[in-house]
Amino acid sequence: MMNFKVVGYYSDELFAFVLTCLFCGAIEKQEFNAWCAQAVSLSEAPDFLFDLMNFNDEIFKIYKVIGYVPHWEHSDAYEYALYGIAVRRGFEPYDMPVSPDEALANLDALPEVKSIFVEVFDFISI
Repeated sequence: MMNFKVVGYYSDELFAFVLTCLFCGAIEKQEFNAWCAQAVSLSEAPDFLFDLMNFNDEIFKIYKVIGYVPHWEHSDAYEYALYGIAVRRGFEPYDMPVSPDEALANLDALPEVKSIFVEVFDFISI
């Protein structure tokens, strides 16, 4: 499920992963902005990343800037693992679909999620 390349070039799947991290509360808006600032140098990076470097609106409005909804094919367990990262970082995501313990259990069961997260957000420590 986590078979997209992280380093070197932009892909919709990578960007959808980043957006999922934002919506799950695994990253904060400022960290999303920082990722966009780094990502503008990736091969085939879209122009909307420049607008997102300073995005400070409600996160659901990101799709108006992008113009479409990028897709990352993943199971609920992968998304729950991202909630686990949020919990591990001390965040309390709004309307989490699982308990904090379940989120952490999914993260422990899917170590590749943490590996990809650390690779994508090399400026964040968890």
